[in-house]
Amino acid sequence: MKDFRGRLPGLSQIRTPPWLAKALIGAGTFAALTIILGVQQLPSRVELAEGQVSPRDLEAPRTVDYVDTLATENQRREAAASVRPVARASSAATEAAKATVAQLFDVILRVRTAPGGVEERVAALSRESPVPLSDPSVLAALTLGRAELDAARRVAEQVVTQVMTEEGIPEDGLAHAQETARVLLRSQPVSGRTLTVASAAVAGALRPNLIIDTRTTETLRRRARESIEPVTVRVLRGEVIVRRGEVITAAHMQKLAAVGLIAPPFSWFRVAGMAMIVLLLLMVTAVYLRQYHADIWDQDKLLLAWSLGVVLTLALARIMVTRFNPYVIPVAAGTTLIAVLLRPRVALYTAAVLSLLFAVTAGGDIALGLVAFIGATTGAFAIKRISHRTDLIVAGLRVGVANALAIAGLGLADQLPVYPEVLGDALFGLGNGVLVGIIAIGALPYLEHLFGLVTPIKLLELSNPGHPLLRRLQMEAPGTYHHSIMVANLAEAAAEAIGADAILARVGTYYHDIGKIKRPVFFIENQIGVDNPHDKMSPNLSALTVMAHVRDGLEYAKEYKLPQAVADFIPQHHGTNIVTYFYHQAVERGDAPEEEAFRYEGPRPRTKETAIVMLADAAEGAARAMTRPAPDRLEQMVRRIIREKLEDQQLDECDLTFHDLNVIAETFTRLLASMFHPRVEYPDLERDLSGRRRAVGAPAR
Repeated sequence: MKDFRGRLPGLSQIRTPPWLAKALIGAGTFAALTIILGVQQLPSRVELAEGQVSPRDLEAPRTVDYVDTLATENQRREAAASVRPVARASSAATEAAKATVAQLFDVILRVRTAPGGVEERVAALSRESPVPLSDPSVLAALTLGRAELDAARRVAEQVVTQVMTEEGIPEDGLAHAQETARVLLRSQPVSGRTLTVASAAVAGALRPNLIIDTRTTETLRRRARESIEPVTVRVLRGEVIVRRGEVITAAHMQKLAAVGLIAPPFSWFRVAGMAMIVLLLLMVTAVYLRQYHADIWDQDKLLLAWSLGVVLTLALARIMVTRFNPYVIPVAAGTTLIAVLLRPRVALYTAAVLSLLFAVTAGGDIALGLVAFIGATTGAFAIKRISHRTDLIVAGLRVGVANALAIAGLGLADQLPVYPEVLGDALFGLGNGVLVGIIAIGALPYLEHLFGLVTPIKLLELSNPGHPLLRRLQMEAPGTYHHSIMVANLAEAAAEAIGADAILARVGTYYHDIGKIKRPVFFIENQIGVDNPHDKMSPNLSALTVMAHVRDGLEYAKEYKLPQAVADFIPQHHGTNIVTYFYHQAVERGDAPEEEAFRYEGPRPRTKETAIVMLADAAEGAARAMTRPAPDRLEQMVRRIIREKLEDQQLDECDLTFHDLNVIAETFTRLLASMFHPRVEYPDLERDLSGRRRAVGAPAR
């Protein structure tokens, strides 16, 4: 793209918005995480269906507690069925029954006095009766005396009232109610045809008067269902869920889904839910990085490194979760690498994000998420100080121990058998830590190169005196090499005192003057046994020659592929300072020099570390030139240098505070006083011995 921009008119002026790269990184991360989390919604890995014959033995890859929905539903159905319907007595039905009895006897009295023969009266009573009457009942009603008829009426009303009021008659209880009525009628002081008429009246008048209260009944049944706790079933790791040749049942499908061997039916709602969770997490992450780690937020490559670490870790977990014991999945590898590449605080936040997403990936297993969080945070803490790549193995072992302890604690709390369940899972957790160390060591060099990041391990490798560029500095410019070592001691101590990156400050100092390799004799620290070439040069030419070591140093940094963070020390440790010695020399000669011609090209220090090296470089050189480097004079000199750099605006672009500068001054003073302390003059031993021999008359040797 760079070449095309140079060839096509106007294309070189195209500028992309600063937010575009962040938006693309965020969109890519969102899509990748949504796909990874949605894998379990795609067609299942084990193609089985209810009623199918299992082609092989299927074992549970992990111990899982799940809710048996089938057993739970059966128990709840039984509880609801055990609730009897709630019925309430209807007074209207009772009054209607009593009215039927009264109507029957009124009809009997009217028919008895109606004109006509017996046959006409029998037909009229059968036709007009409100209740069905048998022939004997009709004849008895028409032939009874008035007193017996009134007794039958009184008994019928009494029995109907008693049966329907005291017990009530449900919808399906009419036969039982009629039997009860017959028993009551036999106990009454009537018999013969009177009892026949009363019995017919009661049998015809009785009707259900208990109405089912549907709303109350459903409420009681719902409460009965809700009172049944979900039936939890534990599937142990290694348990054979379905054997080869066995017919798959609904219970088998439920167990297979619980352990992750099959996925639930695809649902766009579930995918949309996963996407919402991922989006919310990414939004929270963006706010967190922007507010608390602005330097990372401002660098797209660092955001991409974080994104890649999270995505690859979760993808690895997705692949392994149904194939291996889940406690062996190295979630902590992601946080360990992020802690090394970015910083431990970001890794701690990432541990929470990865643990939550891993728990979702594992089917919502909170125990797995908790173990992953403990291991991941341990990984972030374990690499606080790294002096060698093998320290990553040690960090991994610490992760393994933390995992094993967390797994053991959860297993004991769940009352799992110590052997083989708890012990076996703890061993897998320990193996998890070993994998974390191996992955971190293997992936770190590639990530360093891919993103051009400078990790503590990379810096320690660059600090090796055997590095080709440092070897050249030792051999070709030994004075400069010794000067760099002295300045590095000052810079490292000051950086550590104010909380800056001490390793970066030291390594950056080692390489800050590598440009002097090209013309070492033009710098006074390398002028041993040779004339000073500047004595024969004009101040302008001398200044140009000295300032050229910055450009030469950048060329060496490019040739030897130094990281940009280290190469930045080469121009920034001089900033836009004036080459003071030659500028004053030009002034004394009356050349009327332009100040800009004697200034370094810069840029000025942009980080705490490069600013510290600028101050340390000037302080070490000034201290070396002092004739009597007493502590108080050293302190005055250091504070004067800091004041001059402030007044010259050399520290305007870095974030050093006045408190930091005060701590730096105190640190420089203490170290310089120890470096240039007064020394006792040792006597000439041979001369002293010769004088003693002559004094005692001994022959001189």
